Formats: sequence, C-alpha cells, structure tokens
Amino acid sequence: MSDLVVDHPQYYADYTPEEEKRAVRKVDFLVLPFIVLCFLMLQFDRTNLGNAQTDTILKDIHITTANVNIGQTLFTLGFVLFELPSNIIAKAIGPHRWVPVIIFIWGLLTLCQAFLKNKGGFYATRFLIASGEAGFIPGMAWYITRFYQNGELSLRLAIFWAANSVAGMVSGPLALGILKGLNHKHGWHGWQWLFLIEGAMTMFVAILAVFYLPATPTEGGKSLGFPILNRRDAEVLSARLLADDPKKAIVHGERVKFVDIKDTFLDWRLYGHCIAAFLSSVILTPINTYGPSVIKSLGYAGFTANGMAAPASAIGLVFSVSLAWSSDRTKERGIHIFVAMALSCAGCLWLALAPDGVGKRVLYGGYLMTAGTMGCGQAINASWLSSRFEERKRPIALAAYVAFIQMAGFAGSNVFKPKDAPRYKHGLIICGACAIAGGVVMLVWKALYAWDDRRNLHQETETSNLGVQQLEHGTRAGDNKYYEEDK
Repeated sequence: MSDLVVDHPQYYADYTPEEEKRAVRKVDFLVLPFIVLCFLMLQFDRTNLGNAQTDTILKDIHITTANVNIGQTLFTLGFVLFELPSNIIAKAIGPHRWVPVIIFIWGLLTLCQAFLKNKGGFYATRFLIASGEAGFIPGMAWYITRFYQNGELSLRLAIFWAANSVAGMVSGPLALGILKGLNHKHGWHGWQWLFLIEGAMTMFVAILAVFYLPATPTEGGKSLGFPILNRRDAEVLSARLLADDPKKAIVHGERVKFVDIKDTFLDWRLYGHCIAAFLSSVILTPINTYGPSVIKSLGYAGFTANGMAAPASAIGLVFSVSLAWSSDRTKERGIHIFVAMALSCAGCLWLALAPDGVGKRVLYGGYLMTAGTMGCGQAINASWLSSRFEERKRPIALAAYVAFIQMAGFAGSNVFKPKDAPRYKHGLIICGACAIAGGVVMLVWKALYAWDDRRNLHQETETSNLGVQQLEHGTRAGDNKYYEEDK
C-alpha cells in the first residue's frame, strides 16, 4: 500500500485570524502539555536509576558500577534496536494510538524493578524498558510536526524536550521524598518504593493517554474521550499546515515502504544532524546516571544530592526554550545549535579542569553549567532536520536521529571509569571535546545547505529559462506555419 494524500475541501478552507489563533492555542495549551507529561514519565523512568544509586540498590542486588555500565549499555541497545520498528508501527496506526501502549509497557517494567534480586534481573529490565521506550521520542516528535507549521517547530519541540529539564527539577525532590520518607516502610528499601511509585504513575498516564490524545488535524482531530479539538479546529489547523507544507497531506494508516527507508538513509542531509546529535549526547548518560553521585562526591550529603540536581534542570528549561524561541524568530538554526553545544563543552571543562583545591561551590557551578546546557540544541536540530525532509521520509529520519542520540549512550555508559571517580575528569574532557565537535558539524552543515540551496535555485532558474525558450520557439514555429498556410 502507498501513502494516501488528503484531498478534502475543508483542508483548504478559509479561516479568520481569530479562528487560527484559537485553534493553535488549543494545541499549545491542551495537546502539547499532555505530550510533555508523557515525556516526563519517560524521563522519570530513565533517570530513577541514578537516584536509586544514592540509596542501597548496589549492595542490595549485589552489583557494582561496572554492572551499572553494562546495564546502561543494554539499555542503549534496546533503544537502538527498536527505535525504527516502533516508528514504523506508529506511522501505520498513528502515534496517538501506539504511544499509550508503549508507555504502559515500560511503566509496568519500571514497576517490576522494585522486585530486583540480582544482576541478571537488572540487565533484563534495563533492556526491556528501553525496548518499550524506544519509539516514544521520534513518534511524538513526528506527531507534533502534524499540528504546527515548520517555522513554529523549534519552540514547540523545545517545549517537548524541556520535559528533560522538568523531570530533572521534579525527579530529584520526588526521589528525595520517597527515599527518605518510605525507606524501610513495610520492609521495603527506599529504591524499591521509588520504582514502584514511578512505574505506577507511568501506567496511569498511559491509560489516560488512550482517551486524551487526539488524532492529527488531517485525520479529523478527534480523541476517544475528551473534546479537545472540534471539527472546525481540525479544518483550520489542516488548512494552515498544508499551506505551509503541502507534503504533510500524507496521512497515517499506510505502512512504511522499503524504498522510503532506502531513500532516507541514502540522503546526505541526514548524517550531519545525526552525527552532531551523537557527539553532543555522549554526556547525557553519564550525567543522568552519575549526576547525584558526582554532587555527593563534592561534599554534599547523599540524599541532599538528589535535590541539588534540580537547579541544573531549571537552567536547562529556561535556556533551551529561550534558544528555540530565538531560533524560530530569526529563522536561523546552525549557529543556535553551535552555541548550545559550545556551552555544554565549557561546562564539562569547568568541572573537569578546576583545581582540586577550589571550594565545592565552584565545582557545583561547573556541574550546573554542564547539566544545564547538555542537549539544549536537540530540539532545534530535530526541527531543522524535519523541515529538510519530505513527509514519507520524515518519520524515518526522526527515528534515525533519535537512534543516534541513544547510540551515544554506548560511549556515555563507559566514558566515566570507576578509577576516575569521583570527579571523572578524563570522561568530562572527552564529553566536552565531543560536544564542541558536534557544534562544528552543525556549522559545516549550515554552509552545505547554503551551497545546496544556491545550486537548486540555479538549476530551477535554468529549467525555467529553458522552458520559456522552448515556448517562444514553439510560438515562432507556429507563427511561421500559419504564415505558410495563409500564403
């Protein structure tokens, strides 16, 4: 089966500025925040292992830091293996139907971690949780592109990715409350309660998502249980969407073809975005996994370290959204991404190279800059990538993009060596070098796009001129023919 193009008059309907504002506002305030809530659950379940390590989980299930690194490598493997297959299913049945299913699956598996007894169970749950989570980010990123014009995407995707920061602000204090308040309650350790509660929360959100998430505007915008978008809202959103990018008329319900996958991976434009995403994401796994432990090593109490990770997330939230707003407003992508990655590099080097004799507050400042800027250019990068690909390639390109981010976890899971604890200087220097290298790749891609656009414009101009010449030649030939006939 091939993709179907929507061809209904209402998708090209006229609408007033007031109707447009109202429809976009509904998506901004009713759809997007719920998507962020779902992402929040993802981040809780991805980062709670780091919080659990400030408790007694390593001793209780008889694992070491090396085992945690192996577990995180398996976690990354699960993501990479199931990223594209999950997005293929999302395209076939719609992300608003598929995503609630995978949220429920990984929520259940997160809850099951409360019953861990040994490293075998630890390895299995890390792999299976990632397998469930794999399709969420690319599926939801593609879902968002179906509601907004391309020039609006950087800010909206930044708000989507801001769930990383919101989770960081909330998960630390939440973990602190659970670990301290429920430790040894009913014979359970604090880390067991942490997995149990956060897994149950995720499962509840998954059930709610089944009834809440609406279909995309080109599919009518209906949800199973909530009147979020009415028929007119869907008409207006579809009309403005297709006026901006007619390729988005392709609807869900059709399977991805092999030629779509082949054409996407043979497209040179994909790889600059993916390489930059990989390089800048090497820092994510070690900071998410060992962040509270790093703070603890600076001289702060163990449980307090969980709460002290929150300010970095607040910094990341403000910085990423502000940067994306500036990117949409100025219609510029490459330099904005470079700035984010350069600041991430500066934070890594600050924390790594500060003299041993400096106070813990100075080192904590380095941590805040590192954790507060890492990954802040990813939303702009995804938006830039999305705008450069046609609709049949877009979900595949986004899945590949997120897969490269996850593959960075292979390096990130092993870049912090136990012998370098507690500051992990060598690992931080490596992460900083990778981040700045990713920024340079984005500047190169900006130059390549400028060259490619000029080349395409030149070819279009030549084609247009050739067509005019052929038309004029045909007209002259016709005039001569009629002249001969008149004679």
